[in-house]
Amino acid sequence: MPYSRRCLITFFAILLASTLTACAVPVKAEAGQTACESWSTWTAFKQDFLQPDGRVIDVSAGGYTTSEGQAYALFFALIANDRTAFDTILTWTRNNLTGGDMTARLMAWKWGERKDHSWGVIDEHAASDADLWMAYTLSQAGRVWHDDILSAQAELIQARIAKELVVYVEGVGPVLLPGPLGFSLSSGSYKLNPSYLPMPVLRGLAEQYTEGPWQGLMETTLKMIETTTPAKLAADWVVVKPKLGFEVQEGDQGGYEAVRVYLWVGLMSAKDPKRALLLKQLTGMHEVIKRDLLPPEKIDVVSGKVSGAGPAGFSAAMLPILTAWGDMSTVRLQQARIVAMGGLPKHYYEQALGLFSQGWMEQRYRFEPNGKLVVKKVAKCTK
Repeated sequence: MPYSRRCLITFFAILLASTLTACAVPVKAEAGQTACESWSTWTAFKQDFLQPDGRVIDVSAGGYTTSEGQAYALFFALIANDRTAFDTILTWTRNNLTGGDMTARLMAWKWGERKDHSWGVIDEHAASDADLWMAYTLSQAGRVWHDDILSAQAELIQARIAKELVVYVEGVGPVLLPGPLGFSLSSGSYKLNPSYLPMPVLRGLAEQYTEGPWQGLMETTLKMIETTTPAKLAADWVVVKPKLGFEVQEGDQGGYEAVRVYLWVGLMSAKDPKRALLLKQLTGMHEVIKRDLLPPEKIDVVSGKVSGAGPAGFSAAMLPILTAWGDMSTVRLQQARIVAMGGLPKHYYEQALGLFSQGWMEQRYRFEPNGKLVVKKVAKCTK
């Protein structure tokens, strides 16, 4: 059995035997363990997906590397207090996705083997969710590790995101484009991805960079979720139109993208003033999971028609929001499902969802109401 699968089976088996009542207790800021406490699932992720040079490989998708994978891995390294991995990932990202200068351009979103069998950037355009996570993670790492260089990089990246990927829609406000090309529709409308806008990340950027568009983006993100969830279900993609606002139509799906909307809301601080609103706005998924005993692979966000059973990674992603809803019996059922399926597969995206969820469930990190990241303080591990 692969090491990563063994670790995750063990983790979820332990959680299954627990009441998990401690999960709602916030991490104490700047306190915790003094001995080296390794995060076995992060260690397994590194062995399965992270090359020694810092490249995260999506082995389930042709061996490509995405800016999302690099940004997520950087966040996990920060949580683990793994400065060696953090620096290696950041160096590879800078050298290969930004042409050696993270201050000059946003990350290219896809890197791998080209048609001519050479290796390098395949699509040079940015993916805004990855850049958002990169700016946030660097800003928090700069604070936690007292590193002015990381803090300066974060400031420049958030400014470039604001300049190149944020547009203002008449009668709506600022919105974040998923990328620089391919998302503009007719008559000033745009296609948007709600899962690209984690509320804790936006809060953290708004708190630190008050002159940026982040406060406005928080407000429009709330509007987007409120007005595109008629059946209390999150969509993969929505449309925003000048003066008319955000729209979804029957047939629009919630699936592999939208699963992160539930995850991000579940990770919000219990003291965030908008958490209760968002939890209420997404209760359609709660009802579906209770009815079917698992999250769907896809669901029509207007009619509620389900298509397929979601993979184990979807069950993992739902654990924080199910905990926030206070439904611990359904939490345990989703944990049992993961164990019964042999753990999470060796699939980058599902493993990443699992790491976000596991880290939160184990109280390795929390977000404060202002978006500040609080990590469980552990000594640096050498293994």
